[in-house]
Amino acid sequence: MRLLGSLAFVAIFLGIPSPALAHAGGLTATDGRTTLISITPEVPGLEIRVIENGARLLLRNGTGGPVSVGDRTVPPGRTHTWIDARTTPEGRSLSAGEAVDWTIPVTAGGTTVVVSGRITGGKPPLAPAWWAAAVLLGAALVVLSRRIARGDLLLCGAGLVAAAASIAHVTGSTLIVESGPPATTFLSAAGINLLAWPLLIGGAVTALRGRAGGVLAVCGGAALTAVFVLPDVTSFHRAVVPFAGPAAVERVLVVLALGLGAGVAVAGAGVLRTLARQPSALLLVGVLLLGGCTRADPAEAVPASCGSAAPGSVPINVALREGRAEPAPHRVAVPLDSTVLLGVAADVAGDVHVHGYDLEFPVQAGQSSCVFFAADVAGLHDVEMHPSTLLVQIEVR
Repeated sequence: MRLLGSLAFVAIFLGIPSPALAHAGGLTATDGRTTLISITPEVPGLEIRVIENGARLLLRNGTGGPVSVGDRTVPPGRTHTWIDARTTPEGRSLSAGEAVDWTIPVTAGGTTVVVSGRITGGKPPLAPAWWAAAVLLGAALVVLSRRIARGDLLLCGAGLVAAAASIAHVTGSTLIVESGPPATTFLSAAGINLLAWPLLIGGAVTALRGRAGGVLAVCGGAALTAVFVLPDVTSFHRAVVPFAGPAAVERVLVVLALGLGAGVAVAGAGVLRTLARQPSALLLVGVLLLGGCTRADPAEAVPASCGSAAPGSVPINVALREGRAEPAPHRVAVPLDSTVLLGVAADVAGDVHVHGYDLEFPVQAGQSSCVFFAADVAGLHDVEMHPSTLLVQIEVR
């Protein structure tokens, strides 16, 4: 949990530079696709083909002599991949059905071989529909998270779906690349997702176990996911996408990563806004992020009343006035493994003891103190101001 908190702190407060490209191999969505038509004359052992939707050409020399293309000579038994401005659709504006023919001369054993092909424009997608899907998905998530009792569960589930979509997106982008090693290509394409995925997955697991800091980790990971996938919204506008699968699948993955990522980040920001209203907001946020919501000790008491630090947390606020508890001592039901935020105000200095948790913290006269802990011990626990004034009873079940 402490590791997740530290990662969330880095992601949210230090900021992450925006990526230039998220697709593997530096590939981008284009208006058309390149195909190879003929190799004339055919030379035994000479293989030339289009790879990566036409972004590159691949030459494999299986002849007995050198093969030259441009200023590059390929020895026998070697393979050469390159980008040729005559064949790549990148940077070209093509309408649907528009065709551009190309030829490349290659010299093999003193013979000039002509490689010919065509770039054909594809039908572009309906961009407004894909943008609308992403925006509506994010907006629906924000609205729904504020209307249901366990918004934290919704945010965690949406964060996990965003992580899965992001992983599938990066994997599909990697599988289409033939010009680089798969492992290196995947890591390069993943980029900041290598931080976002652990935040989303680990944060969701932590939050589902009742730790408020997990929601903040999910929020940070979701924000990174949305930011990192932004360059790939070109797939909403271009006909051909660099993805090992149907283009529609790639666009759906981008919608999920962007819409859910942004939605979770915006909805989760409510947690930070709640904390910001408290007098010691920065200190409490720092403890939540860097320390995690573990069982507290006296050093973790914060001079502030307790609000709700995260969806699913249970705030309990009591006061001691002229030797009497306000409100009168009563019983508060708390779900097992949830996070309790206990706030105590008093007109005299003293020590508050939470029985069953061996938890004790000081309260200064005329001030409020807040301490948080994981309610992981079932039973009925008295909260007293020493020496023996009962303030409240916490029933964990």
